[in-house]
Amino acid sequence: MAGGPIQLWNEWAIQILILFSFVLQIFLFVFARTRRRGSSAVLRILLWLAYLMADSTAVYTLGHLSITGSPSEHRIVVFWAPFLLVHLGSQDTITAYALEDNQLWPRHLLTLGVQASGVSYVLYKHIAGIPSSLRFSTVLMFIVGVIKYMERIWALKCATLDSIRGSIRKPQDLPYYYRVLPSQRVRAQERDDEELVLFAQGMLPLCKGGIVNFPVALTSAPIFDWSNLNWNWNSKATFKVVEMELSLMYDILYTKAAAVHTWYGYCVRVFSMLATAAAFVRFQLRDNGNCYSGTDVTITYILLVGAFLLDIASVFSALGSTWTCNFLLNLKWSKLGLAILYLRRHVKAAASNRGWSGSIGQFNLLRFSSRDKTKLTNIVAKMMGLEDLWNKWFYSETLVISEDVKELVFKHVWQVVKKIHLPNAENEIESTTYENGVEEPVAMMPSSGEWPGFRPELYDDTARRRKKLDDALNFSAELQEMILTWHVFTDVFLSCNITPEDASSSSAYLNAIKALSNYMAFLVALHPDTIPGFELRSLYEATEMALCLIRSHKPDLVGALYAYNPDHHDKDPEKPLLFSRWRHQLPPKPVMQVLVESSIVISHGVLYSKLMVQLTDAGYPDKPAVVSGYENRYRVAMDKLKRLMPDLESSCQGGEFDIPKVLVLILDTWVRLLVLASVRCKREAHAKQISRGSELTTVVWLMEEHASAFFNQPADLRGYMEE
Repeated sequence: MAGGPIQLWNEWAIQILILFSFVLQIFLFVFARTRRRGSSAVLRILLWLAYLMADSTAVYTLGHLSITGSPSEHRIVVFWAPFLLVHLGSQDTITAYALEDNQLWPRHLLTLGVQASGVSYVLYKHIAGIPSSLRFSTVLMFIVGVIKYMERIWALKCATLDSIRGSIRKPQDLPYYYRVLPSQRVRAQERDDEELVLFAQGMLPLCKGGIVNFPVALTSAPIFDWSNLNWNWNSKATFKVVEMELSLMYDILYTKAAAVHTWYGYCVRVFSMLATAAAFVRFQLRDNGNCYSGTDVTITYILLVGAFLLDIASVFSALGSTWTCNFLLNLKWSKLGLAILYLRRHVKAAASNRGWSGSIGQFNLLRFSSRDKTKLTNIVAKMMGLEDLWNKWFYSETLVISEDVKELVFKHVWQVVKKIHLPNAENEIESTTYENGVEEPVAMMPSSGEWPGFRPELYDDTARRRKKLDDALNFSAELQEMILTWHVFTDVFLSCNITPEDASSSSAYLNAIKALSNYMAFLVALHPDTIPGFELRSLYEATEMALCLIRSHKPDLVGALYAYNPDHHDKDPEKPLLFSRWRHQLPPKPVMQVLVESSIVISHGVLYSKLMVQLTDAGYPDKPAVVSGYENRYRVAMDKLKRLMPDLESSCQGGEFDIPKVLVLILDTWVRLLVLASVRCKREAHAKQISRGSELTTVVWLMEEHASAFFNQPADLRGYMEE
């Protein structure tokens, strides 16, 4: 029995490997496209393994075949060698698993030379064993394999950040075919997904420029007297365009889209399909006098039919793509392009696979600090040195935000970025009122007499735009400190002061606040590399340790924090007890007081919750006096609060300050923190997130890029050309 598997492998190794390689290609073709909208952790792991094994299996099989050759009873296996080159060419749905894979295109170029030489050697070595009836088919599949692998290498090269940067160096117009679209005079929010994804194609230079840190600016130039873009962009339409742009950017970075949707890309697809069909027909007409193993013949049919079906699927997928629709319309083949647009609209192609998943990570620091460390799973994980990994997996979760929360958040985002770029230019926007009281700005694209396009942004314009962002979103303190402080405040305030009536009347705001609070804490705790500034991991760990110590004294962590009294014996409440020169002269503070004040994050967060409770209490009618009292006693904390909640004092002037008003201010602060984290995040981090369905920060960052283009007067292209 011990020799059974070894003998089986020795006799059927080539057959097993070639079928395994083919199965991997089918798996990648079917499931790789799910990464565009984000896939489950299990599927991501399987795709990663399949991606790695696909190349390794093909290379190993070729090496095995070149060394062992083909026995006389398995002469047809030599015909399979070119199929391994075809498999190395990969599928249209995936060329790179990670962003770094694109940088390895020179290695793949070397691999192509080595493996093509290996296949040539195998064919030359066993040419006498190949029946004359199969030699033509062998040469055809060899050519197809080389072309497909070259196409993959070209797609990898086009997806490098340097290549993307080079593609946007020259000024380029938005496509002129927008004037032939059926709903040409309709507002953006009234257009369907198919027309919005076509506009996303035109706006792609904006996304490319942001990804590679090579900003581009919207330009305008005189045109003829026919109507053009005046689509009136609001938050909903812009969000749809942004999520579609990110899906298109995924195609460029991680699939063959950059190579497929060109003249030679379409020709390769047609040639591959015809060549595979010709090889299949030639195999059918082979000389039956040659005796082949029945198993080998079956495997050959599987390879030929499978390759042909994959080619057919690739052709139809390419022809029905929005990339092809854009390609044809740019060539002014309007009827054919609009026909594809009609078919896509009929099957709702864009809505089904071009949107953002809406899933965000969630992590609650107070819940995490209240965990039972004596559980067996926690003890085992700590003993194995996997405590961080276990905590990351077990105490975090994924939330798919609802449509009403998504709409509310992005309306606030759009309002924040409008205030940054156009604080006073009322004549360049239109405003509509959201049902919950949020004013929604509508951006105006260039209209009569102008046609928009893109050109590289001048350095002075980039510096001016970034300074405007810094001034508008200047929180002064380290961003992680602000996020953790506001997270503690949000949890304490919402847990202790929201009644069922408040929860029912302001459910959208409450859900949005909780989702953003836990999402930003998720980024700080689990993905600190996505938070700009210093990666103060020690700040998070110190805060978590302080919360754990508080919980060890008081099991009800939130109740203990809410019971904290900042007005104790210390004359300067913001002077840390441990560093006070006169600490031996002061009466001892309670243990809980010391623990809370040992962390500036916790003490300030609890202080803000105390302030908001007093402001919403009808027993304190003079709201400005309450704020002034806190400012006199807690100077540092209140200075930070002014930056976190700049509209607090103006909101208190009317005398009425209720829970709905507080929730609006809290959500506004979370949105501003989200915008700041998004625009300051490394662009490479955004590009990496696209392969996992995109983070919320990536969507918000790109919305800010569009707001910068929409809300600013386009530069004159002629002036740029003269410079």
